[in-house]
Order: sequence, then C-alpha cells, then structure tokens
Amino acid sequence: MISPEKMDVRFKMACMAILSIAVLKADATGLIFLSILCLGLWMSVRFPVRSLIRHFYYLVFLLVIVFLARALTVSSFSGPAGTLVSMDPKGAVAGLLICWRLIILTFLGVLWMSTTSPSGIRMAVEWFCRPFPGLSGKQVATMMSLMVRFLPVIVEQARETSAAQQCRCIQNRKNPVYRTVKFSLPLLCRTLWTADRLADAMEARCYSPENNRPLALKSGRSDWLILIGTTGFCALMICL
Repeated sequence: MISPEKMDVRFKMACMAILSIAVLKADATGLIFLSILCLGLWMSVRFPVRSLIRHFYYLVFLLVIVFLARALTVSSFSGPAGTLVSMDPKGAVAGLLICWRLIILTFLGVLWMSTTSPSGIRMAVEWFCRPFPGLSGKQVATMMSLMVRFLPVIVEQARETSAAQQCRCIQNRKNPVYRTVKFSLPLLCRTLWTADRLADAMEARCYSPENNRPLALKSGRSDWLILIGTTGFCALMICL
C-alpha cells in the first residue's frame, strides 16, 4: 500500500474531499469504519498523538459546547421553579454524532497538512484551477499553500499568548468574556504582524507567482487504485 507522503497531491486532495463528504453524510455505522480507516492512516504516518492532543486543547472545549447545545433543552413554564433544563436523548445522540464527525475531520485535516508540502499543495491547486477561465490558479495556489504553511505558526503563537497570560494570572478572572478578549486581540495582532512581515519579505525578494517554474506532477496506477477504492468505500459508508 502506498503511503500518504508518496501519493500524488492531486489524488490525495480528491481522496480527502471524498472522505470529508462521506464523514458528513455517513451514519453511526459508517462513521465506525471511517474512524478505523482514519486510525490506520495515522498508524502508517506515525504522527505523535500526544502532541496533537496538546495542540487541540481548545477543540475539546468546542466539542463540549456543541454537545451541550444539542443535548440540553430549556422548557419554560409558569411556576416557582421558573425555567427547567433537561437532557434530550435524541439531541444527545445528534450532538455525539456531530462531535464524532468534527473529530474525524480534524484528524484528516492534520493528516493532510503533515503529509503534504506547501509546494505540492500549490501545484495541485494550480492544476485544478486551469479549466476555469479568468481565475489565476497560481495566485490561488500560493495563498492556499501559505495558509497551510502558517497554520502551525498561528498555533504556536496561540500557545505563547496563553503562556504569557498565565504568567500574568489572567486565568483567575471570573469573566470569560474578559479572558477571551485578552486572548484573541493579542493573537490577532501578532498574526497580522507576521503576515505583514511575510508580505514585506516576499516583496523585497521580488516574489511573483507568475515567475515560479512549474513542477511536474506524476501519478501512477496505485494513485488511481486508491482513488477508485476510496470512492467505492465512501459510497458504501454513506449507504449503510
């Protein structure tokens, strides 16, 4: 079996898109098999799971909010008790399925970023944009490759901002809005500052997407077999 690092980027992008559609459309039975496939891919890549859990701490917080939003129901009635909050079994099951889908999509996204180079993403996006007239595939490809390249930088900046706030005991504030504002604004300012520095560096080096030499994309029989197999597997998971 071909490893994700050696796949043609175009076929890898198509497989990821098909898997994402299957995750959104599949039921619980299909999600089980998709989760097994996802775990198998992770074992082949040998990505450190502990590092992933540490970086996606805020994802757990988002999943808890999504689950509570679907599971809890608020019933208003006249009486001294006021508002009654109860757990809806159907809503809880729906919330678990949504969280399950988000986890699988997150793992697929990290798998895509960890096994694909920015230059490969640029070439694949440029190739997919060729049939569309009036659309500069090179500019779109450059923006997407830079976005994927600097996502780990933003995550690292978020961790540094959080550590700086802990040194200043901002986490002791009881107001969650205050903590969120004090975290998001410095992170946004640092991200914009990094983007400005990147733009200045590219301009100083006379960078232009039109001046890049096109690199050859090579596909083999194994890429076609993986694409056909992924399509058939995802279609089966949706029908289950």
